[in-house]
Amino acid sequence: MLKDIVAIVDNGDKSAAFVQRAIGFAKAQDAHFAITLLTDIFWDPAILPPYEAYSGVFEEIEAEQSRRIAAVKALIEHAPIAVEVRAVTDAPAYLNGAASVEGRYADMLLVGGPSTFENPKLRRRSVEAALMSSTGPILILPDDSHLERVRHAVLGWDASPEARRAAKDLLPVLDPGAHIDIVAVDAQPSETGHGPSPGTDIARHLARHGFEVEVHQQSSVGRTVSDALEEFTSASGADLLAIGAFAHSRVRDIFLGGVTRHLLQDVRIPLLLSR
Repeated sequence: MLKDIVAIVDNGDKSAAFVQRAIGFAKAQDAHFAITLLTDIFWDPAILPPYEAYSGVFEEIEAEQSRRIAAVKALIEHAPIAVEVRAVTDAPAYLNGAASVEGRYADMLLVGGPSTFENPKLRRRSVEAALMSSTGPILILPDDSHLERVRHAVLGWDASPEARRAAKDLLPVLDPGAHIDIVAVDAQPSETGHGPSPGTDIARHLARHGFEVEVHQQSSVGRTVSDALEEFTSASGADLLAIGAFAHSRVRDIFLGGVTRHLLQDVRIPLLLSR
């Protein structure tokens, strides 16, 4: 079971529904729950104001941070569990590093969908920074999703080290005896990757942990790999999809896209990302 969960938000208005879902998930896991509020400095540091104006600028920043903290605290006033609220204020270019630090000392980071952030770029950069620094798993809870207990999960398997990490990070989230579908998309047998039977080895390993496991071979013909994984997860009625994030080089993901990037931009199901 998870014992220490941190949710990342940048406001208390658009994130209201996400915060309630995150509280429900933390309560079901019987975990300590904290919300980290990232407040981006809202003046352009490239335009330096006169020296005598700095005190006014700092007062505006402090007032905005106080307003956002109050909005978040209002959301948790009647929460069924204790919720810690902490705030980090900085320029947007530096705030994404805060997510890496938060993830370093938690079992899992929770992040909402793009619409829950006032600054969607800050959300994307925070998730990517936390993943690239390998601080721990990130659970994306998109709009209209509901997740508390996990009795059925899909593991997207490509035999990469990142996918192996996703399999490991998935275990503490699952209910005892939960069902796991191993989905290998466009997998080819190989000596150094999947082995002679793609998905079989990791399925055997997970079954030894007491889970019910099935292996599925899927083709991405006519669709992206991310679509194939998401469609299977939705059709199977699984509670979440777990994948290894950024398994390809950073350059390839930036210029050609990738499963991780596509799912982050348009995620419709709970998504567990590991690296």
